[in-house]
Amino acid sequence: MTIFMGAIIGVVGAAVLSSILFFAARRKLRVESRTDRRLLVTCVAAPFLGLAWLVIALLVHVQVSNRLAHQDCGLSGDPYVTLPNGYEVGSLNTYSGYLKAPGAKTDVPVAGPGYVRSIINLHLSGDVFTGTLFDFKTSSVQRFTFDTRTQAFQSALVGPSSWTSANDESQLGEESYWTIYAQYRHHWPNYVLLVMIIAGEGAIALWIWKAFSTKPFRSLEDQHNSFVP
Repeated sequence: MTIFMGAIIGVVGAAVLSSILFFAARRKLRVESRTDRRLLVTCVAAPFLGLAWLVIALLVHVQVSNRLAHQDCGLSGDPYVTLPNGYEVGSLNTYSGYLKAPGAKTDVPVAGPGYVRSIINLHLSGDVFTGTLFDFKTSSVQRFTFDTRTQAFQSALVGPSSWTSANDESQLGEESYWTIYAQYRHHWPNYVLLVMIIAGEGAIALWIWKAFSTKPFRSLEDQHNSFVP
């Protein structure tokens, strides 16, 4: 829905800007008593080219984030980051925190081969993850340890709880798994996106400026007549 709304806003914005530039160009041509279709085409097409470049930059940003930074692009509903040990820490649908080994898949149980999910709090010390998780079957909070060397999982009951309170702690708590997510998240892909947007949109703006600032062509006869008293 966010992408759909963004697309609608982008198209409407490009259409409005295109109309404004078109009427400005037509007024300029009328004042100068000339016809220049290239100026009109430039003014109509430039905003849509700017929108297309923005889409291209976002697609490149997604690939850079996923393939080079090994994390989500920041617009995903399932954000994740890859830790130096190769494990992923993420949040399915932004609510169910998880950690998983390279190549592992999360499943319905809160813990399984190479993964732990429904995480509330999370710490990493050396090769061992520790923290708390919410067990839906027993509606309770459990303290757990997960050894990345052996993938051994151990848990102990902390006490009964509700999903609402556990989710509040996992989203807003000082020891939330989001702390590790933020700690290991790379920000340089955002800078790459920013540079691409500035460079591309700046080039298109320069193209429009040059189209407007280009002086009309005058024939040799017109130039000669302008000097005749």
